[in-house]
Amino acid sequence: MDNALIVIGFSLVLGAMAIVAVISHLRSKDLSSFFIASRGSSWYLITGSLLASGISGAAFFGMVAYYFDFGIPVFWINAGIAWSYFILCFFVGPRLRRFGKVTISDYLAERFDSPALRPVFSIIVSVWMIILLGTLYVQGGLLFSQMFGWDYGTSSIITCLLVIVFTVFGGMVVVMNTDLLSMIVLTVALLIALPLIISSAGGWTEVASTINATQPEYFTSTGTVTLMTAFSWFFIWCFGYLGNPGFLTRFYAAKNEREIIKAGIGISVLYLPVYGIVFFSAAAAKLLYPTIADSELVWITYMYEYTPALIIGIAMAGVFASILSSANTWLLAGATSLARDIYQKLINKEVSDQKLLIYSKLLIIFLGALAVPIGIWRPAYIMEMMNIAYLVAGSTGGLVILLSMYYRNMTKEAAWAGLITGGIVSITWRVLQLTSILTEAINPMIPTLLISLIVIIIVSKMTKPTEEMIQFYNRLATKKVDSIEPSVRL
Repeated sequence: MDNALIVIGFSLVLGAMAIVAVISHLRSKDLSSFFIASRGSSWYLITGSLLASGISGAAFFGMVAYYFDFGIPVFWINAGIAWSYFILCFFVGPRLRRFGKVTISDYLAERFDSPALRPVFSIIVSVWMIILLGTLYVQGGLLFSQMFGWDYGTSSIITCLLVIVFTVFGGMVVVMNTDLLSMIVLTVALLIALPLIISSAGGWTEVASTINATQPEYFTSTGTVTLMTAFSWFFIWCFGYLGNPGFLTRFYAAKNEREIIKAGIGISVLYLPVYGIVFFSAAAAKLLYPTIADSELVWITYMYEYTPALIIGIAMAGVFASILSSANTWLLAGATSLARDIYQKLINKEVSDQKLLIYSKLLIIFLGALAVPIGIWRPAYIMEMMNIAYLVAGSTGGLVILLSMYYRNMTKEAAWAGLITGGIVSITWRVLQLTSILTEAINPMIPTLLISLIVIIIVSKMTKPTEEMIQFYNRLATKKVDSIEPSVRL
């Protein structure tokens, strides 16, 4: 293996990212640029950013391992994400852009005329964001330890430092542009590697027939997982994405609502084919490494053994770029929410833009460091950790946000009841499972969604929305782009 070519390929991509980052940074002149890219992002930037953040290194560590172990049933996760993208881009994103603020806490507080929702939802966001960020440090730790032979803990810390530097350096403008580049690089690397790995495994016919003989449920719709588990995966990831401010704030950065719709079309075309390539690669690797000790390392293993050195370097850089992409997204969303929704709104309403920017960057450093112990500890496999994070996001925010946009008579009391019920039911259910009081057969997400939905509807029927809430909802529902806030004022 020519390590020099690997380093060259890796350096070429990271060098290109650095150039894009510097150019983007020079365009990032104020708070609006840092938080929401001055509301100037075109559809292709939104598409690239949503895909890069959603795919991330998890596709090449966690998702590959799930495909490797379970097969086709894992597409229930992808189906949930695909539906979430569809809902986000066609039904949620345009309304958020119409609202035109900065954070999701902003939206919830004004939609329900409840200022207290700002700090509460901001704290919720920060908690699950730290869990997600920890999974990304795991990915970076695995990548660098395998590539360069570094200690895993050291590799995780280096990942943290690079994430913080990139996020502090340029904010949303840099994130949007580097995301697009990383998505292009990843797609090219996948397309090059796929025929090589399948050919090395003896061709797809050999792969399919061998797996059918040894694990016949691999290509079935549920395989070795139960139907309830499959449904749980679908709803966890669907509502988890709907409750993820890291994705939702992308829509504030769009030029207009039409660009969001275009981005939705772009994601519809690209998302499932990209993961289809990952699946076929994992299936082929199953023949080549049937007894591999850690299935989360299978993608790196076969890339090193069956692809040219230069492609390895480019692909690894693309994976790291996607890790940076997701980490930047979660970190920026959490820090922005804490800075605006707690510090600016509650502590110092007269803070200048310059000081708010400084405090936001300090919070990026603080939150980024908080996730390091999770990354080093690596308490579970990546997908298991992400399932927990998206369970929290979906049960507390996903359903409330979606209903708030299409349930006219949803009240402040119902929103609070939904958030509280979602958090209590999901956490309690999971704790009872861990203590063997409840069966593991039913994932907390399904009962949480059902109970929260019932609670929201009942409480909404028992209370009445204020006139301000109704007026806000009516303005939000109109198709006039500038119906609520025509300027880019923060």
